[in-house]
Amino acid sequence: MRVYDAADSIYSGLVALPWCPSYLAAMWIFCEELQSLYAAWIEDDEVPLMASTMDLVREVVIAGESPQAAARAWELAAAWEPVIEARENEAPGGPLNVLATFEALAQEIADPAGRYDSANWAANAAELRWRDWDDPGSIYLDPDEQADDSSPMAQTLALFGRLVSEVAALQEPEWDPVPIRARIFGQQ
Repeated sequence: MRVYDAADSIYSGLVALPWCPSYLAAMWIFCEELQSLYAAWIEDDEVPLMASTMDLVREVVIAGESPQAAARAWELAAAWEPVIEARENEAPGGPLNVLATFEALAQEIADPAGRYDSANWAANAAELRWRDWDDPGSIYLDPDEQADDSSPMAQTLALFGRLVSEVAALQEPEWDPVPIRARIFGQQ
C-alpha cells in the first residue's frame, strides 16, 4: 500500500461526503476509532471534552444544525484551545492530530466557514499512529512510502478508507452514528 495515496484517499473521500449527516456520521465513527488507537496518549482531562464533542456531533447528525448546537460548539472549541496549547510542545504529532480533530469538529459546527477541516486532522492521525515518535530529527514524509498490507499502518489506513466507503454508500433514513458503526463493524 502506498501510504500517501491511502491517507489522501481518506481525506478526499471524507470531503466528498455531504457535510450533514454523512460526513459528520463518518467523523463520529473516526473519532471513536482514534480514541481507541490513541488511548495510551489521551490525558484524563481530555476524556470529558472528547465525550462532549462526540455527543454534540451525534446530536447534529441526528437532529440537524441549530443555534443551540452552534453555541455549545463555540464553547467546546474554546475549551479545546488551552488543552491543545498545553500539550503542543511535548506531545508527538499523532496525539496532537487527534486533539485537533476534535477541536476542528466543534469549530465546524460552530462556524460553517470551516467545514471539513477535521478530515485532514483525522487522516493525519490515522497515518501518524504507527510512526516512530522517538526518532530524533526532522520528519521526512516520503510520497512514495510503501507499507506492507499486513502492517498496523496499512491496516489502520485500510480500515479508515473502508469506513469512508461504507458511509458514502449508505442511503439511511436514520443517521445515528452508533448503530451505523455497529453495522459497519459487524460486516468485518
